[in-house]
Amino acid sequence: MKILKKLSFFVVSGLMLMQMLPVSVHAESTDFTYALKADGTAEISCTNTQIETADIPSEIDGHKITTLAENCFADCDKLREVNIPDSVTEIGSYAFYNCSSLAEIQIPANVTMIDSYAFESTPNIILFSVDENNPAYQSPDGVLYTKTGYTLIKYPESRADTSYKISDSCQEIADWAFIGAQYLEQIDLNHVQKIGEDAFYLCVGLKSIEIPEGVEELKGAVFSYCDHLEQITLPASVKSIGNRCFYSCTALKTVNLSEGLIKIGEYAFCNCTALKELAIPKTLTGINIDCMGYYYDEEKNTFLLQDDFKLYVYKNSAAWKYAVTNQIEYEYIQTGTIYYILIAILLIIIIILIIAIIRVLRNRRAES
Repeated sequence: MKILKKLSFFVVSGLMLMQMLPVSVHAESTDFTYALKADGTAEISCTNTQIETADIPSEIDGHKITTLAENCFADCDKLREVNIPDSVTEIGSYAFYNCSSLAEIQIPANVTMIDSYAFESTPNIILFSVDENNPAYQSPDGVLYTKTGYTLIKYPESRADTSYKISDSCQEIADWAFIGAQYLEQIDLNHVQKIGEDAFYLCVGLKSIEIPEGVEELKGAVFSYCDHLEQITLPASVKSIGNRCFYSCTALKTVNLSEGLIKIGEYAFCNCTALKELAIPKTLTGINIDCMGYYYDEEKNTFLLQDDFKLYVYKNSAAWKYAVTNQIEYEYIQTGTIYYILIAILLIIIIILIIAIIRVLRNRRAES
C-alpha cells in the first residue's frame, strides 16, 4: 500500500512538473514555444529572434494563450509589427526588451496585467494604443497609464514632442517610465508625488525640471546621463537622493538643496563637471562615497578629484567631514551672532509697528 502511495505521488508530481515545461509548437507556428500554466492555459515565448511580423495565436494545441512570457520577444530587433489576440490577459517582464524596430504597441481589452519593464529598451516606440474597453489601462495621447490615471507606466521613447505635461490625475511615475525619451526637453510633473527608480535615465534632451512639493525620494539613477540638464529645483520634502541620481549630468550648473535633506547616495553628483559649487544643508547626515566633487577620467579609467569644485558646509557637519576627508575646498555657512541680531531687529520693528497701529486705532475710536 505504501509503495502504491509513493508511486502515485511521483506520477502526480511528474505530471505537474511537465505542465510547466516549455513545449514546442507544431500546429499554428514554428516561431513560438509555450508552457502550460496551472489553470490549463498557456504562456507563449518567441523562438525566432529574426521575426518581423508576429501574429500571436489565441490557441495552441488546444490550449488558450493568456500570457506573453517573461522575455517573450526579447532581442527580436527586427520585429516591426505584433498582433496580440484578445485571449491574452498578461504581458510579462521584459516581454519586448530590445525590440529596436518596434514603433507601436496595441494592447487589447483583456490585458489586465503588464509586468515591470515589459517595454524597456524599445527606442523606436512612438505610440501605445490601448483598447478603450480595457478595464486596467489607458493610453491618452499615446502614453501608457493605469486606467485611473494614477500611475504613468511608460512614455514612448521615440515620441517626437519636446515637451509633455503629466495628467492631472497622475500621482506616481513608474520605474523606468521615461528612460531613453530622446526628444523630451521639458516636462511638467504636475501633481506627481512619487518618482520611480531610474525614471528619467538617459533623457538626453531634458534641459530643466522642477520636482513637485511632496516628493520625498529620488530613487536610483533617476536623472543619470541627462547630459543637457542644466538646472533642477528640489523641494524641501525631498529627504533622499539615490545612488548615481545625477551621474554624468555634464551640463548641470545649479542645484538647490533644501533643509530636510538627509541622504545623498554614492556617485549622486559624480561626473557633473559643470557643477562648480554646492551648498549642503545642516540636516544631511548620510554622504556616500564619491557622491560629489569627482569626475571620471576615461584615459586613466578612474575617478579623480575635480579641482574647481567647492562646498558650502556647516561646521562639524557630515558635509564638512566629507570635504576634509576628500580634500575638497570648502567654506563655512555663516549662522553666527549677526544672523540672530538681524532677527532680533526685525522682531523689534514688527512690535513697534503693531504698537503704533494699536495707538492709531485707539485715537480714532476716542475721536469718534
